[in-house]
Parts: sequence; structure tokens; C-alpha cells
Amino acid sequence: MTQHNLTGLDNARPTRVVVVSYVPLLIGEPGKVMANDDPQFHDMISKIDELHDGHVDACLWIAEENGVFPVFVTESAHAVADHLVAWAEGHPGEWFALCFAEGHGRYVAGLFPNVSASVERFEAAHLIVHGQATNAAGHDIIFRPLTFVSGPKHTFGRIKAMIPDSAIVGFVEPSDFDHQTPGKLTPDAIRRVGPFPVCWNAKPFSFDVSGLIDGLLRGAVDES
Repeated sequence: MTQHNLTGLDNARPTRVVVVSYVPLLIGEPGKVMANDDPQFHDMISKIDELHDGHVDACLWIAEENGVFPVFVTESAHAVADHLVAWAEGHPGEWFALCFAEGHGRYVAGLFPNVSASVERFEAAHLIVHGQATNAAGHDIIFRPLTFVSGPKHTFGRIKAMIPDSAIVGFVEPSDFDHQTPGKLTPDAIRRVGPFPVCWNAKPFSFDVSGLIDGLLRGAVDES
């Protein structure tokens, strides 16, 4: 899925292109072009606001032979997992990185899309559908990662050394998870996706998301 907003493709001067990269549960038409004053574009933005907000309610940790992996408890978890795999064309490890960061006494765990590949995929789809390149002056990216922000009391410091360089992510429905008895979670309730390359420098696929991550951490502190 890639959906886009282009303006002025027929003008002499190239314009910037807005590319919609990964948004949980958003399905679009590859190579679709809309002007920024097109009602369909505003409908799409409104739809994005109504979809899954990327928030992960809880992050569990499961140990296996090669280390530990996170399990995301989030609304519509299995649908999100299926959509993520489909959006990644069956190769989630090429399209997402599992990022970790610490700050303000908390940690962030998140799946971030390969936005550079999203742009390349859009340009390729546009060429196929329209028979010409966009010749865009630049690209602005809209994307929504799946992220968990911990509370101030967490055990990440004790387990982060056990996270392998490539790790799967589990997805669990909130109805299958009891905060009071997390140990009762059954393996069959976990939808496994990946493995994903693990990123520690806030630059998944060389795209800097440090500002976004810091905003998540600061926001959690402000809300507490």
C-alpha cells in the first residue's frame, strides 16, 4: 500500500510530493495521485485519523533460545499484524526495523517503516500506472509507527542485553491479556511476525526518527 498527494505534475516546475508510507490498517491504491485540494485527499487524511493510532498498550518479553523478543498488546492486534505483512509484500524484515531507545527514565519499543523504500515503491508504481516519472522536487512522508512507551518503573535495563540483532515481534489482542496475570498468556494467542533488524541509534534504514522518539518519551512524562 502506498497512497500519495501530488500537485502540479503538469507544470513546468517540479513540486514536492507527499507520500503516505505505513499507517496501520490503511489500504490504498499504489501509484494513486491526488491534488491537495482534491476532496479524496482530505477524505484520506480524515480516514488516517480514524484508524489505529499506532499505540501499543503493553510490551511483554518472552525468552527463547536465541534471546528475548517483545510482544505488543494492542487493539486489533492480529488485523494489524496481517496488514503489516501484506503492506511489506510478505517481507516484513525488509520494510520495518524494531527500534529501542531510552530517555527520561523510560524506554520506547517500536516498529518503524522503511520510508526510503516507500518513496521508491511509489515512484515505481507511478511510472507503471502513469507511464512517466513524477520528477518531484522532493518528498514529504506521512507514516505512523507502532510504538510502546514504558512507565518509569520497568525492567528494560535487565533484559536489553538479551535482545538479538534480529528479533521477531509478537502481537496480542487486549482481550487475550490480563495485566494482573500476564504469565497466563497462552502461546497460541501470540501472532508472530518477523524477524526484524534491531535498531539502537534511532535511525532505522538511515532515516532519523530521534525527534519523534524524544517526543514520545516527553509526552509520556508530561501525561504522568
